[in-house]
Amino acid sequence: MELRQVRYFVAVAETLSFRKASDILHVSQPSLSVQIKQLEDELGVFLFRRSKRHVEITRAGEAFLSAAREILLKVKQASAAAVHAESGEAGTIRLGFIPTASFHILPRLLDKIRTALPLVNVELKEGPEALQVPGIHSGIFDISIGHLGESYDQIESMLLVREPIVVALPKGHKAARKRAVALKDFEGELFITPSKDLFPSLHQLIATAFVQNHVPLNKYQMVEHFQTAAALTQAGVGFAFLPASVKTFVPEVVVLRPPSFSISPLDTFAPWSTENPDPLIQRVLNLLKEVSRDLQEQPRRSGQAS
Repeated sequence: MELRQVRYFVAVAETLSFRKASDILHVSQPSLSVQIKQLEDELGVFLFRRSKRHVEITRAGEAFLSAAREILLKVKQASAAAVHAESGEAGTIRLGFIPTASFHILPRLLDKIRTALPLVNVELKEGPEALQVPGIHSGIFDISIGHLGESYDQIESMLLVREPIVVALPKGHKAARKRAVALKDFEGELFITPSKDLFPSLHQLIATAFVQNHVPLNKYQMVEHFQTAAALTQAGVGFAFLPASVKTFVPEVVVLRPPSFSISPLDTFAPWSTENPDPLIQRVLNLLKEVSRDLQEQPRRSGQAS
């Protein structure tokens, strides 16, 4: 059975005229008749009753018509899906991301994908920083959102956001009234630090700041989640260094203050493989560029509003 035979049959069934169907299909009437006869022979049933005056569809033809229409619809949908996929407008994008991306980058990106690429399915996989680039190399991720400590072969990356590090402390802390805090404000107190294994980039930034300010890092507690750091800070257990984007979830009883000492900002990148030709990747990267611009403009708008 050929697809054109199915299409020819539907045209005749809907017009009940070989002449009208041949005009619609732009084929000769004899050729149309031959194709319908071949289809009937293959099915082993008569699809039409023909006379010199008119054409009637048989009971078998009516049963076949419903399925034939569905076949043509599925083919049309499959064709459209192929076109969309080729242009990067449909398909599945696999995104790996570190926990901090869920504070600001990921929600904005998913909203833009829903609006600009409604036919795209997004598969999300949260994981530690160390797994993001290996995930791209192995094909688990198409794009990841994370921190990069070095460059990698066959990997390109886009800087998404450079955010300052802030100090989280309880609202009742003596340094909470200050506009900026110093390390000496927390002398003898427990420092709550992100896990070195899960967040090596942020951990290194903090360790470097302690070294540069000649403060020993000897009384600390490592945690695996920033929410845990905020909860412990709220309970008055200690203080923590966190990326500024945590302001979206910290409770009001936790105060965030900029440091008065020097500490490098935390850079978040979007790496992807140069070996992956999927056009959908480029479309999502374009949306990530928009997210990056939005995040850069947000502090300016906040400053103008204030």
